[in-house]
Amino acid sequence: MSALVRVVRLIDALNRTVGRIVAVMVLALMALIVAEVTLRYGFAAPTVWGTELSTFLFATYVLLGGGFALLNGDHVRMDVLYGRLPPRGRAALDVLTAPFALLYCYILLVEGGAMVVEAIATGRRHSTDWAPLLWPWLLALPVGAGLLALQAVAHIVRDAVRAATGRDLA
Repeated sequence: MSALVRVVRLIDALNRTVGRIVAVMVLALMALIVAEVTLRYGFAAPTVWGTELSTFLFATYVLLGGGFALLNGDHVRMDVLYGRLPPRGRAALDVLTAPFALLYCYILLVEGGAMVVEAIATGRRHSTDWAPLLWPWLLALPVGAGLLALQAVAHIVRDAVRAATGRDLA
């Protein structure tokens, strides 16, 4: 059981670290948006790449932050029935619904990975004047799906222990 606890804690630490990095990097996105708005409306000189880069960065942050959100319970949940259940009942319901979350992560991982491979193989670029390579931005999809899947597995382990024993995983 102690090996299982170590793995769960390692997954938590990984997602916590990625989440903190992404949270700090949001400051760069904010600075970029302020600069772009200032250039566009203050000097009538928008950049070719500013809006596009901010879109790519935002999408990357959202995708990489999924595991962190799940770790902290910041995801959406239907609370009509769930909130009325005791902790063991909630844990059992989470274990029952977890395969759907894992299926979602699997599809994102496989399809996102295929998109990255195709973008690398073809040298695909965005169809704008800036024309950045797309694979670095697309890579956030399978990586984020992997982080989310790992955190889902950690939650399944915790919920299974809670449902079976009524206690939290040490």
